[in-house]
Amino acid sequence: MRIVDAHTHLLPDRLGRAIRAYFLQALPPESFPYAPEPDLAHAALRAAGVARCWSLPYARRPGTAAALNRWMSETWRDDALVEPAGTVHPGDDVAAVVDEALGFGLRLFKLHCAVGSFSLDDERLAPFWTRISDRGLPVVVHLGHSPAGPTEPEELATLDRVASAWPEARIVLAHLAAPSVHEALAVVRRHRSLHADLTPVVFHPVPLAPGDLDGVAHKILFGSDLPSLGMPFADVVAHVRGLGLSPEEEQAVFAGNADRLVPPPGGIRAS
Repeated sequence: MRIVDAHTHLLPDRLGRAIRAYFLQALPPESFPYAPEPDLAHAALRAAGVARCWSLPYARRPGTAAALNRWMSETWRDDALVEPAGTVHPGDDVAAVVDEALGFGLRLFKLHCAVGSFSLDDERLAPFWTRISDRGLPVVVHLGHSPAGPTEPEELATLDRVASAWPEARIVLAHLAAPSVHEALAVVRRHRSLHADLTPVVFHPVPLAPGDLDGVAHKILFGSDLPSLGMPFADVVAHVRGLGLSPEEEQAVFAGNADRLVPPPGGIRAS
């Protein structure tokens, strides 16, 4: 089975270690089976049988996105496994940072509202939404107030407003806004271009049952959050396979939907 992991973080060593240190404030080191260094995370994804992955950076404060975008492009642009993403913070010169990222050849973006302490509907992001809408590029968005992951139902209102204001924006809602997944699915169903991923929140798979994805499997992507994943990769795959999807829906979730949003360079190759 072809797998495209649409939610990973193969980041610079220093940033990867800082993210891991954040989690280790409350968790023992053995909580994480995957090392944060990008070369080791890359090897782990290869060993798990992943054909492609989206590597998602994010900016905690203004002034950091441009250098991170350059590193993502220079490190991964010729890598057969990794599709590097860009990011931006609303405190940046948004138009300039995004245009530079596009010039680097980056084909998707990540916004992390909790880590960056901003709202998805911040008016300063208007140049960003214009550019990705015009170019049909996806953006993975992490809502919520906590960098650790959880999203409250009321926090979905900003997503609803942005998806209404920018109907062509190909937004991918990270973690399906867990634990608020049923409220999130209602929003996903309302907007034609809105997608979501099934990335676990550290130890916890997205809480879904068979039948929950009826009618929306064509808008759902597989993700692991590796290396910030507190369970074996195989368990994430098994959870998705237990959702009662048809073979066609399952393959769309594991690879087809991500390949449609960001086509592989040169087409799909056997893996």
